[in-house]
Amino acid sequence: MGISILWQSQKVIKEFLEVPVSEINNNYMKIIKLAIRSILNFRMYSGVNLLGLTLSLVCVITIFRYVYGEFTIDKFNKNLDRVYVTTAERSTSPGEALFEGIWNANREISFVDMTEHPGIEKYSHFNLYDNEDEVVELDNIKYHAAILETDSNFLKITDYPVISGIANLSAPNSALITQSFAHKLYGNQNPVGQTFKHSTGEILTITGIIGQIPTKSTLSFDIIASNRLKRTSIKMPQTYILLYPGIDYKTINEQYETFFASSFRQGEIRYQLFPLSKVYFDKHIINYFFKQGNFNYVKALIAFGILILLAGVFSYINIYTVVILRRGRELGVKKVFGAERHNIFLQFSVENLIMTGIALIVALIIAQISKPFIINVLPFDQASNIRFNIYLSSVILLCIPLLATLYPFFRYHYTTVINSMRDFDRIRSTGSLRRIFMSLQYVITIVFIVVSLFFIKQLQYMMNTDLGYQTKNIIKVKSHSPPNVIYSRNEEGKLVRIDDEIMRSVKASPLFTYCTYGISPNKFVKNERLFKLPDDEYKSVQLIGTDESWFRLFDIRLTAGRLWDDQTESSQDFFLIVTESLLKLYGITDFNSVLLQPERYINFDARLENPPYRIVGVVKDFDYLHLSQKSAPVAFYYFRGNSSNPLVASVVPGKTQEAIAFFHNLNDKAISGEFSYSFVEDEINEMYREDKKIATVSTIFTFIAIFISALGLLSMSLFDVRQRRKEIAIRKVNGATVADIIRLLLKKYFWSLIISFVIAAPVALLAINRYLEDFAHKAPVSWWLFAVAVGLTAGISLLTLIYQTQKAANQNPAEVVKSE
Repeated sequence: MGISILWQSQKVIKEFLEVPVSEINNNYMKIIKLAIRSILNFRMYSGVNLLGLTLSLVCVITIFRYVYGEFTIDKFNKNLDRVYVTTAERSTSPGEALFEGIWNANREISFVDMTEHPGIEKYSHFNLYDNEDEVVELDNIKYHAAILETDSNFLKITDYPVISGIANLSAPNSALITQSFAHKLYGNQNPVGQTFKHSTGEILTITGIIGQIPTKSTLSFDIIASNRLKRTSIKMPQTYILLYPGIDYKTINEQYETFFASSFRQGEIRYQLFPLSKVYFDKHIINYFFKQGNFNYVKALIAFGILILLAGVFSYINIYTVVILRRGRELGVKKVFGAERHNIFLQFSVENLIMTGIALIVALIIAQISKPFIINVLPFDQASNIRFNIYLSSVILLCIPLLATLYPFFRYHYTTVINSMRDFDRIRSTGSLRRIFMSLQYVITIVFIVVSLFFIKQLQYMMNTDLGYQTKNIIKVKSHSPPNVIYSRNEEGKLVRIDDEIMRSVKASPLFTYCTYGISPNKFVKNERLFKLPDDEYKSVQLIGTDESWFRLFDIRLTAGRLWDDQTESSQDFFLIVTESLLKLYGITDFNSVLLQPERYINFDARLENPPYRIVGVVKDFDYLHLSQKSAPVAFYYFRGNSSNPLVASVVPGKTQEAIAFFHNLNDKAISGEFSYSFVEDEINEMYREDKKIATVSTIFTFIAIFISALGLLSMSLFDVRQRRKEIAIRKVNGATVADIIRLLLKKYFWSLIISFVIAAPVALLAINRYLEDFAHKAPVSWWLFAVAVGLTAGISLLTLIYQTQKAANQNPAEVVKSE
């Protein structure tokens, strides 16, 4: 059948192309008028069709604009295929790498400098300081800013558009500012030549403005400053490298695959190149610099977009087919009078092109108007791209009208003149394809409902899972003190460390139970070290430095041994506290008699040797990663934190606002600088932002898919009831009740629903399993997900059909028969 349709369509198109141009021009306006008249004659069906298709296209446009933005990340760089970032690998951690720049921190003789390779055209080192820690000052007002510190080569390798001023950072106190941040600081004034105070205390002069980039970027910043600023501490940089055309980065990697000694890295290290174009979706390399996307999330969105498009297209084709069936007499008359096939094909095509064009225009307008809502609620940040909009619109205008035209046209072509002239009420044998489309709509609706409900269930499962540590009423405070301000004088005039004075004040306050300087479990960065038992192989565990207050603050539960004692413990003691999973990893049954040998020393004092560590305590396992990942076993060594880490405190329940006010006053009194705060519970909720987006998106699209299906079912049921109105009248005369008639008409829909469920159930299960294949913690797939999906779909069908059937059954049988 499919081959026949393709062959016939080619034949029709060929015949159309052979028609003289003058004849086409003469018939052009006539065909458009006929198409518009046909649409208006069946305005109810046309309106329903436009509504369903428009909703479907709004979703498709929104989704694929976002997907396009995800796949074109950093493509504003003209030489993106030649731009690479560097990764660092340690010989002690084979297969593990992190994005890190080439840097000879200790000026070692053994250092191997990849940037000297002849295949490298340019390179640039840069550092990104995010807006949580960075503050710029203008007119005594402080603004948080993300600051990228680099050299002039950065702007030669990348193509961030400098729309005013110069793209040069040769002067140590020069800076470029983004257009959006300049408007925030200076309003409508020209910022070039203006100055502001950097967080280091230096005065910087703006030499250029960076405009809006046409695609998204893996780097997000407000200001680009020179990397020659006088910082007291410098983060490990990142390196961009631009290769000459035709140079293969894999060849360079092979030339630098040998590890070299690095005392700074406490072992051997090597640098490798990695394409910038692949950074965004990479999930294997440890990353502290770049924004990254979730490829599974993008795949899920593509699947949603395809399904919602199919739901709209199937509904459209179904309703248009109903309209064609109701136009049987009109088409039969055209056959009698010798209408050419290509004219009928062209008329159907124009009708569908007009309908699709109207739906597309309205959808584009709605998508543009609703853009703020989409960005804020879903959120789908969309990069505007006219070329993509044209491509997407062209595909829609080409494919949908063609698909909607083929079946009605070939049904018309293969129907005899006599059957075409018959009343559409007597047509019985032409509903098989419509039932297939209706069943496919059922399949899509059921899959949407099951998947959407499961996403919500999985999110609730992760949000409500006991992580194994305290998360509520814990505040984290980070002070942004002026540069080099470490000491101050207390009320007695004595010189004291600011962080010690702050800690003393917090401990003395009745608003808090425990406090310490440190990181919360949800902020653990990957810091895996190798330990081994005597005569055993090295195994990797997460290594974290903590003190006694940290364990008590987060209520990490002790199962054996002891915790730290802040009064007697020292970082020079070679003790560990470990999680239960670490004992299982090494097969340890009695930890008291065990010594764990680190592969390299833990203490940063290079004069110390590398002694073995004794386990003094065991705590219950806890989940510090996103619950899709499995948390590694943890070994804790004693470390008393300082103000380089946030201050973490457990707040007395109900005293949250008082605690925030306390830190405001304390910060003003102690350092007169900026400070920021957050709550651990909010940070954990933020970890599941992508999961919430998926749940929200799937729920919204499910309601839209249900609504589109309901529109299609409304038109189908209206047609079926009108098609059988004489049969309904005769059955009513013979004593059939409304319930009997409803049961009769429901049979077709009931079997379609059963068949659809049999197809939809494994499809939904496959989609869920594919989504969860990398998850460490998975919610069970419950039977009620499918029961709700089928019940909801069946309920919509039943209500729609009952409404139409009651209208037909309540008609006067005599009037119905007379009208026949």
